[in-house]
Order: sequence, then C-alpha cells, then structure tokens
Amino acid sequence: MRFRFISLVIVAAALGGAIAHAQEAAHTPETLARVAEGEVGQLDVQSIVKYGDIQGRFDVFIRRGDGAPSPDGTAPRRVRYMVNCQEGTMAVAAVGLFDRGGQVSKTMVSPPGAVDPAKPEKGSEEDRWLQRVCMF
Repeated sequence: MRFRFISLVIVAAALGGAIAHAQEAAHTPETLARVAEGEVGQLDVQSIVKYGDIQGRFDVFIRRGDGAPSPDGTAPRRVRYMVNCQEGTMAVAAVGLFDRGGQVSKTMVSPPGAVDPAKPEKGSEEDRWLQRVCMF
C-alpha cells in the first residue's frame, strides 16, 4: 500500500512538472513577440536608440487591433528588440505584459546569448521595423 502511494506521488509530480514546463514554453519571450492574427504591432519611434552605426534597440507595442481582449488570453505587450544593422538581424531582448488597467503585470527578459539573432523575412512587418531603425 505504501509503495503504491509513493509511486502515485512520484507520477503526479512528474506529470505536474511536464504540464508546468509546457505552459512556460508557450509563454516565452520569443512566442510573445509574435504578432498574432487580429493583433497590431506598432513601432515606438521614440524608443529607438543607436549604439554607434551598427547596433541599436527599439520597442514595439502589440495589442488587439479592435481593442477587445484577446481570445487566447494574451495581454497587450511591449517587446524590446536588439538589432545589428550591419548584419540585418534582430533578437528579442525583453517582453512586458500589461494588465487591463495598463500596468505592467510581468516582464520577461532574454539573457544575453540566450536567443540567436535572426534576419526577419523580407517584406514582413519586422523587416520594415528593422529598416526604419537602421536608417537613423
């Protein structure tokens, strides 16, 4: 009887850990930085900062286009990107989630080196942001 109880506790703990890991994986900075269908990404021009001629950073606000709450529970968010204009690459540096009152409810930061910079797809919204930031 005791062995069955201990086995049940171990299995429950393993399943609980797997479920928690799956939920965390769904809300990584990279997944939250994507502009989903029905959402609008707006470049914050005042957030553009250049570090010399090559590197820089900028912020993008992502929210529902119609102002309604997101059906999948994704909150409005502010995404900070780091860019390398010489290579034409960008990487997510941080994501801030906002509650219904407009206050920051959670901030997720990608540690340096955790995300490989990538070139955005030609003609995409991310590509237009990169071009605009690098022309400053």
